[in-house]
Amino acid sequence: MAAALKSSHVLLPRYVETDKGYSLYFGRLHISQSTYMLCAAVVIGIGGGYGAVIFRRMIDGAGYLAFDLIGGRLLGHLGFLAVVIVPIIGGILTSAIVARFATEARGHGVPEVMEAVALRAGRLRPRVIAVKSIASAICIGFGGSCGREGPIVQIGSTIGSLLGQLGRVPAPITRSLVACGAASGISATFNAPIGGVFFASEVILGEFAPRSFAAIVIASVVSAVIGRAYFGNHPSFTAAAFYLVSPAELLFYAILGVICAFWAAAFVKVLYATEDRFEALKVPRWLRAAIGFGAVGVIGIWRPQVFGVGYQAIDQVLRSHVPPSQALLLAALKPIATSLTLGSGGSGGVFSPSLFTGAMLGDAFGRLVHLFAPTWTATGAAYGLVGMAAVFAAAAEAPITAITIVFEMSNDYLIVLPLMVATVIATILGRRLIRGTVYELKLIRRGIDWAAVRHPRLLTRRNVASIQRELPPVGNAGEPLSEIAKRISTTAEGAIPVLRNGRCVGIVPFPDFIEHLRTEPLVPIDSIARPTETLVPDDSFERAATLLADPGIAALPVADPVTGNFIGMITRRDVLEAYRSAVQL
Repeated sequence: MAAALKSSHVLLPRYVETDKGYSLYFGRLHISQSTYMLCAAVVIGIGGGYGAVIFRRMIDGAGYLAFDLIGGRLLGHLGFLAVVIVPIIGGILTSAIVARFATEARGHGVPEVMEAVALRAGRLRPRVIAVKSIASAICIGFGGSCGREGPIVQIGSTIGSLLGQLGRVPAPITRSLVACGAASGISATFNAPIGGVFFASEVILGEFAPRSFAAIVIASVVSAVIGRAYFGNHPSFTAAAFYLVSPAELLFYAILGVICAFWAAAFVKVLYATEDRFEALKVPRWLRAAIGFGAVGVIGIWRPQVFGVGYQAIDQVLRSHVPPSQALLLAALKPIATSLTLGSGGSGGVFSPSLFTGAMLGDAFGRLVHLFAPTWTATGAAYGLVGMAAVFAAAAEAPITAITIVFEMSNDYLIVLPLMVATVIATILGRRLIRGTVYELKLIRRGIDWAAVRHPRLLTRRNVASIQRELPPVGNAGEPLSEIAKRISTTAEGAIPVLRNGRCVGIVPFPDFIEHLRTEPLVPIDSIARPTETLVPDDSFERAATLLADPGIAALPVADPVTGNFIGMITRRDVLEAYRSAVQL
């Protein structure tokens, strides 16, 4: 096959299996699988890095257009009313763009990537790059309360998917490239290359696969280098004067983890309850968006911190510049504003709102704790930093991602112990309270059995009837081995089925047949046959694999379910081929 490909002049790339493994052929050019994945990872890292840079510039531009030009110069004379009108304009524009060009650009972004990885072999439409960028930039820039990480994850993942589709690579490789795109987006957005790797593995793929790990790391590193070149090599947030005063203080961080789990569960429930309410409205989508974004504008009149991503407010609270009462109020208002934004048809992520909520909740809790035990507790800002990780970990069931990202965003090693304690507790409790992650619930609500999709039993996808090959040589009961040997090749596979009146009464493993043929060639074959289980065409390969796991069973006969007559044979090689096909679906 390799020679035929090398001699062809087909310009379309072909990703095929050769005697040396999978390879990509582009005309006469030959690239190995590992080389292709590493090169693709570099390209994806560049695309994700510059995608994050451009996307943030688009948000800044949309914000200037919304609040400086429209809200300030055109509608400034309307006073507080302008604060409501501007988000309404943004909501209507976002809804119109998404409905017209790509409906999958609506909402979080991350669930759509997870669905593509699990159900569509990692295939995402290229137009999502442009539609998601424009729609989310308008949504956030015009005051929508959502994050920018979801859009950039979807944008980066679509770049990876596009490379996989252009290279015509198998589904597992395309999924790995999609994960590379997700890692590059998180890495550049948060200046967190390690967190990007864990996000892609823990949330998008749901596993730490050695095959894709190297490529994900390269994409994340390349993207981080580009992000740091434009945004600076410094932590995103700095907690004021953090230090672990006493080991006993870990008890308070454990309590914070419990509080964050309940708060995250409430956030998720409010998010989807709000979405249900808007879906139940019998009005056009643009009017739903106007209502939702208008409500966000009303909240923003008194608490403008809920607008947009909210990183400035997070930075203020971590520097101890926000009163505890206001911090607690914002911890309640941000989930509501985010639910109104996304539930009414906005386009943005839930990662940043989770961080915002955790920061405010943790800071308010930390202030109270510090008043209760000032001599052996840190400042409230330290608790705010830990709360960021705990709320996201509880909502997304991604403790490793939460710990690493917040650690990288703060660049403070002393925060690790409290981070680990609060985050793990929040994750365990959040799993019981939410019964699914904020991303998974989006897919479950679409009718997708996420547990089965995330942990598929691959061999249940095919049954034994899918095997199409010639019947193997058989032996009839009472027939001597010497007669059977005349019509059986010395390369016979697995075992010889023994038939009586058309039904299989046992099998003879081929090594046993050869041994008895040498010593007693006239013995009837049924006298040395072994009893065996029998399959029917509707049996799955999972059942076949379970039976063939017994070293004493070389092959399994297949019988007609009505007559019981022998119609075929299943070998271990057939099971391996079925598994290989299922993995590449």
